[in-house]
Amino acid sequence: MFTNDNTECSTKISIISQNKYDDWLSKQPSFIKNWCISNNFKGENPKILKIPYPDGRLKEVVIGEGTDKDLSGVSQYASLNEGNYYIFSKFALSSDFDIQKAWSWGNYKFQSLPKKNFLYVKNKDDIEFLNFYSETLNFSRNLINSPANEINPISFYKKIKNSNLFSNFKFNNYTPPEFKLNFPLTYAVGKSSNSQPHAIHLSNKKILKKDKPLIIIGKGVTFDTGGVNIKPGNSMRNMKKDMGGSAIAISLFLLANYLLKKTKIVLIIPLAENSISSKAMRPGDIYSSYSGKKVEISHTDAEGRLLLADAIELACKYNPKLILDFATLTGAARVALGEDLPAYFTNDEGIANKIEKLNKNDTRCWRLPLYKSYKNKLHSDVANICNASLDGMAGAITAALFLEEFLKPLNTPWVHVDTFAWSNGSFLSTKGAALQGLDIMIEFLKNNYQ
Repeated sequence: MFTNDNTECSTKISIISQNKYDDWLSKQPSFIKNWCISNNFKGENPKILKIPYPDGRLKEVVIGEGTDKDLSGVSQYASLNEGNYYIFSKFALSSDFDIQKAWSWGNYKFQSLPKKNFLYVKNKDDIEFLNFYSETLNFSRNLINSPANEINPISFYKKIKNSNLFSNFKFNNYTPPEFKLNFPLTYAVGKSSNSQPHAIHLSNKKILKKDKPLIIIGKGVTFDTGGVNIKPGNSMRNMKKDMGGSAIAISLFLLANYLLKKTKIVLIIPLAENSISSKAMRPGDIYSSYSGKKVEISHTDAEGRLLLADAIELACKYNPKLILDFATLTGAARVALGEDLPAYFTNDEGIANKIEKLNKNDTRCWRLPLYKSYKNKLHSDVANICNASLDGMAGAITAALFLEEFLKPLNTPWVHVDTFAWSNGSFLSTKGAALQGLDIMIEFLKNNYQ
C-alpha cells in the first residue's frame, strides 16, 4: 500500500484546494489549463480529473479537496484504481500525512484483498506507521462490518485474543462467576442471549498500584434488538454495528500503544448481545452495579450505557489519569450532529480546551454539555437512578449524565464520545464501518499523554 520506491512508472497525484486553484492553474502548461477548463475542474471536492499524455496514456491525476480539506476524492480514487503513485501537495490545505491516511482508508474493502496500488512515502519510519495504522483500522472496520451471526461476545473475544495485534498484551480473564460479579449490569443485558456476555480487559504493560494509566473503554453490544422495547425494523437494520464504539476503542488502544511508548494503557470492553427471550431484562427491573448502585430499567433499548457503567466503575479502581470511552450510544446525538460528527462530553475544562484547539482548524467532534438540571429526568422512586429518560428530550445529555454517576471520585478526568461508527457514503466516500472520533482522540492523546 505504501512504498519508498518511487519508480519512473509512478503517476503524479496532485491534491488541489479550491482556495488555491487559480494559483495552481496559472502555473500549468496550456494543455492542462484547457483540459481543466474543458472538464470544468476547479478544485471542488471530491472531483477527480485524469489528465492524459497526447498519446492517451495517463500523465497525472488531480483531485479536488474543496475549501475545507475534504479528502474523500483521495479515498475514492484509491478504492477504484491500481498502480504506482506519488503525491504532490503544494496546492493542498491537507498535510501529506492526512492524504496518506485517506489513501489507506480508500484501499480497504470488506472481505476482499487490497488493491495493488502503492503510494510513495519518502520516510521509512512513516511507512512503518502507515502500514500499522492501515492494519489496525482495517481490523476494526472488519469487526464492525461483520454480520452478527459471525460476531458475538464469544467470537469477538476470540478474535482479539487470537490476533497478532494483541499478542504482547496482558489479558485479565474472568470465569463466568467472576464476570457476573464484576460486570453485573453487562450480565443483565446479555443474559437473554444464547451467546453469553463476556469482557475484554487487557493492558499494554504491568499495572502497579502507584500507576495512573490511561483507560480506554468501548461499548461492545454485538447486536441490539432493543430488547423487550424492540426497535422498529428500519432502526434495527444495521445494529451489527452497535459494537462500533469497541472497535474504535481497539484502534485507539493499538495506536496509542504504538505512539506513546512509555505510557501505561488499559483497554476495557464489556461484550453483550441485547436479545429477546424469557430471560431478557424488562422495564421496571432493578439491577445493582458492582459498587452497589441500584439501576431501574426504564427502557431496555438504553442498554449500552449499562455496559459502560460497569467499565467505568472498573476503570476507577486504577485511579486513572484519564478515562476515555466510545459508544454508539444515542440517536439523539445523530439527530443533533448527523452521522459524521461525533458528540463528546467531558467533566474537565482543561481537557475540553485541548480538544477544542485540535478542532479549531478541522472540526472532528462537537462538545455537548453535562447539563446537571437534566439529571432529574433519570430520577427513580425505587432505585438510585433510572437508565434512561422517557420524555424524548436531550437523550445524548441524559445518557452522559447517567455514565457520570459511576465515576468515583466524581472528578476523575473523563471523556465520553457518542459516535455513529457507520457511514451511508459521506465519510470519505465509503459505506459501512466508519471510525468517527478516532483521529482527533489519538492526536489528543499523543499531544498530552506522552
